[in-house]
Amino acid sequence: MADNYKQNASSAMDMQYVYCNICCSSEERLIVIQNGYRIVRCKGCGFVYVNPRPTVEILKQLYLSYLPEKIEDPLLWDAYMKEVFAKAANMLARRFPKAGSVLDIGCGYGFFLLQMKKRGWQTHGMDVSETAVSYASGQGLDVTLGTLEDVKHKDNSFDVVTLFYVLEHLPDPLKALKEIRRILKPNGLLLLRLPHTTPIVRVLSLLGIKNNLYDPPFHLNDFSPETIRALLRKAGFDNICISIGGVTRPPGVVTRFTTLFFGFLAEASYRISFGRFLLPGVAKTIIAEKR
Repeated sequence: MADNYKQNASSAMDMQYVYCNICCSSEERLIVIQNGYRIVRCKGCGFVYVNPRPTVEILKQLYLSYLPEKIEDPLLWDAYMKEVFAKAANMLARRFPKAGSVLDIGCGYGFFLLQMKKRGWQTHGMDVSETAVSYASGQGLDVTLGTLEDVKHKDNSFDVVTLFYVLEHLPDPLKALKEIRRILKPNGLLLLRLPHTTPIVRVLSLLGIKNNLYDPPFHLNDFSPETIRALLRKAGFDNICISIGGVTRPPGVVTRFTTLFFGFLAEASYRISFGRFLLPGVAKTIIAEKR
């Protein structure tokens, strides 16, 4: 049976089953199979994740060329994320009248760090892509090749830690969030940017449209506002605020039009409802505080 869903793993030995990262339940319901991988929903808390999935060692190999394969041209990546980065920088500026220190995990080509550096912040980054780290370092940024497990920072090191479209890729999000909390200063902020894929997959399934939106095995988790709040609280964060936080501009006319349309609709409904309504299926920006 394993052969039906291990397309990107070399053998059954390269796959592992996991419990729900939020409530530790093993009770799950199959949502869909994409790229040969099972995407399931936890019966206990509703968390959506890939199970089973490649081992950490296999995932590291897969990620060596992930960023260049997604968007090879750094300038296209800058255009794709520019508005989101600008809104995130403005959020942080409102929280920190004086510039502080920021660590961007999964910093990619370093464009968010460049924005923060221009605002006077001490900037640090890390990424698993050699291409991205080389480019960011060439821009004069302090960027390290590796993961949180590879690069050990001291307790209370940063005012802010950011992850843009990273947490959905991590095999153990809870462990990562606890480590981030450790390296944040007291009253420091965590800023996340996350997709929310499940509502879109539901609609497309009802319409009979096949898709690969979960993008397994690269995306291992899909967070709703409810499940990310639960995970952040379990990791020790509070004062959690979820907003739309801008719209990405992907290459491709149809994809860009669709993204912009629903992004602007999400922003408008969020503002009209005074922050009470978060349109399902669009990416969200989350801020949480270390107390």
